Amino acid sequence: MPTFHLHIKGLVQGVGFRPHVYRLAQQLNLSGTVSNGKDGVHIYCNADIPQLIALRHQLEHHPPPNARIVSFQTRELAPRLFTGFAIVQAEESAVPDGLIPPDLGLCEDCRKELHALEGRRSGYPFTTCVRCGPRYSILAQLPYDRENTTMNEWPTCVHCDEEYQDPGNRRYYSQTNSCSHCAIPMHLFDRQIQEITQDQRAIPELASQALREGRIIAVKGIGGYLLLCDATQQLAIQLLRTRKHRPAKPFAVCYPRLEDALADVELSYTAIAALQSAEAPIVLCPLRKGKEASIALSEIAPGLNRLGVMLPYTPLLELIASSFQKPFVATSGNLSGSPIIYTEEEALRELPAFADLIITYERDILIPQDDSVVQFTDRDQRIILRRSRGLAPNFIRQPFLQGQEKVLAMGADLKSAFALLNRDRVYISQYLGNLENFPAQEAFDTTLRHLSDLLQLQPDRLLCDQHPGYFSATLAQALQEKFQVPLLKVQHHEAHFAAVLAENNELFSATPILGVIWDGTGWGSDEQVWGGEFFLRHQAQFSRKFHLRYFRQLLGDKMSREPRLSALSLLSELPGQINRLAPLFSPKERDYYERVLGQPATLHTSSMGRFLDGIAVVLGLSPVNTYEGQAALQLQALAEEKIQDTASRYEFEVQGEEVDWRPVVTALLADLQQGIPKAAIARSLFRALIELIRTTALLSGTNTVAFSGGVFQNALLCEGIQDRMGKEFRLLFHQELSPNDESVGFGQLAWEQMHCSAEKKNSNLELDPALLQDLNRFN
Repeated sequence: MPTFHLHIKGLVQGVGFRPHVYRLAQQLNLSGTVSNGKDGVHIYCNADIPQLIALRHQLEHHPPPNARIVSFQTRELAPRLFTGFAIVQAEESAVPDGLIPPDLGLCEDCRKELHALEGRRSGYPFTTCVRCGPRYSILAQLPYDRENTTMNEWPTCVHCDEEYQDPGNRRYYSQTNSCSHCAIPMHLFDRQIQEITQDQRAIPELASQALREGRIIAVKGIGGYLLLCDATQQLAIQLLRTRKHRPAKPFAVCYPRLEDALADVELSYTAIAALQSAEAPIVLCPLRKGKEASIALSEIAPGLNRLGVMLPYTPLLELIASSFQKPFVATSGNLSGSPIIYTEEEALRELPAFADLIITYERDILIPQDDSVVQFTDRDQRIILRRSRGLAPNFIRQPFLQGQEKVLAMGADLKSAFALLNRDRVYISQYLGNLENFPAQEAFDTTLRHLSDLLQLQPDRLLCDQHPGYFSATLAQALQEKFQVPLLKVQHHEAHFAAVLAENNELFSATPILGVIWDGTGWGSDEQVWGGEFFLRHQAQFSRKFHLRYFRQLLGDKMSREPRLSALSLLSELPGQINRLAPLFSPKERDYYERVLGQPATLHTSSMGRFLDGIAVVLGLSPVNTYEGQAALQLQALAEEKIQDTASRYEFEVQGEEVDWRPVVTALLADLQQGIPKAAIARSLFRALIELIRTTALLSGTNTVAFSGGVFQNALLCEGIQDRMGKEFRLLFHQELSPNDESVGFGQLAWEQMHCSAEKKNSNLELDPALLQDLNRFN
């Protein structure tokens, strides 16, 4: 009988793929082997052609839950006779080239076992199977096998061994398998780091009791420690805010069951599917109107009309939630602005400042990850706000040219995430925070080294942002010296544009496309601060077609933290209007800013983010941000209030390459003076932004428009664009990535790929084929 080799790449490790293949082989009466390799799953089998076709069909069309196949190669080998079918260890020689298994939320079968009245996993806080549990966060090297994870320290009992060897059991070849007989040790500490108990059945109930008493507890999760408190107790939430130095930034709320969440928020079928998915993200949901919330909403999400909702995604959280039977706040265990704490040593040193009780366990986390955060528009368009646990580090699509390049793109600094191109596979790190602070820089460096080691990757080229002061750019220069490889700097907003084009498979198309790139800050090619940009892509070239009219950039990054400075900059260009802002500044501050405004400006900005910040302040919203994006979120919430549309129709004026915002602000101020409701004014402003996009698209002569940048995290804006322009234009939004700066690293890769492709085409036109062949030998 013929012998075949099937090589399957994609997300095929940590999802029960080998057991799935084994069961198919039994059904089809095949003999052979299946193994995990660094470059995917390998199947060797004796099969006739109908058997082979049936095997391929079943694997391609009915893979295990959570698996994603991206390539499938079959070739016939010299005849080799197999006896029976077995899962075996791979003979490793390949370079890592597969997708890395992400951490998966608690599956329904394990949840049921957890709540069973008896059994080895009844109440066991670390139950997992092939469909759920930690993966990426505990992985030391590829392939994904127990000996390559931090589970290797904990030998399994005879009962778990039997499950592991039983093809009919869902824990067949489950690498994280354990039970109460071979339990991972767990500990409960008080604030003085005195151990209270190691009793795994008692700890969830003790945590629940502490929550009822208004205390704060720290709990080790999949990617790091979480801080929990009762979401119904105002004093408990205020205490958490005080200890965490987080005065207003909204908290996520974990509900014991989906039905409990439905009482407080509106959930579409798409949002419900996301909450119950293996990724188990936080989902930002609209609050139910006309109904009093079951939680202390004003303390949890002050001034906002949406709530971050999550369901318990680990067995330990499930046990606490089941015992507590009420919603609880669940936020990352860290000081505001710093990375999540994930080691036991750091937890016991730092978390007593926040928590009254600390729950830890002895399964080490190698790579920290925050919870992912998503939201959905009314059209069920997913907008990723933070890409982390469950979503990172894979990028499923492959929009780039096939080759052998290994390229590291450092991304940006504010919402940092780096990207790696490893031959024909792209990896994008989890969200790594703001690189302005040293702990975030350390987390960035740790994650970069870890992922590079997993993939055995040393870059051939480096990419970074053009901003001269970015930590990521400084680190790129240090790596350039270390590896002695070329370093290319990519303009921030062009990287955004390239990212959304690549996600939509438009990177190499000849279609002219308008790119609307709106964010808070990016270093421009003219050494000004950009952020309200319109690019036209044509023939692999980006040209800056339009931009928001420049206004003063006041005091560097302080302007992003104090929206009142944006308002001051805007109104300083409108005669007689600046006095409106006098109550927002002390006499000493007014004196200082008068002198600043009296001097020639050295730095200007076209930032749409800063423009919207300024409008928010004019409308009476937050003059000083206590968290990133606060004024913008409040402006969206204001515009979403249900009120009669009585405001004027605002219009931006496009004059040459410049989009003049002054007519909009002038009309807006007039409406404000006449007592028009602020909600109506805010909604009219968003309509004006959408009409501006439509106008620039018509002026550009293209029917395809792409969107990127943090401003397009705004669900109201995205819904409005779809409603107004969806039938007239082809609209391209991010799908797997966030529109914010987490997509910049991927965009740097895309930008370079696009330009390399153009250069190769030009070279092919100009150089003799024989000479090209000689050159390629050295590339």
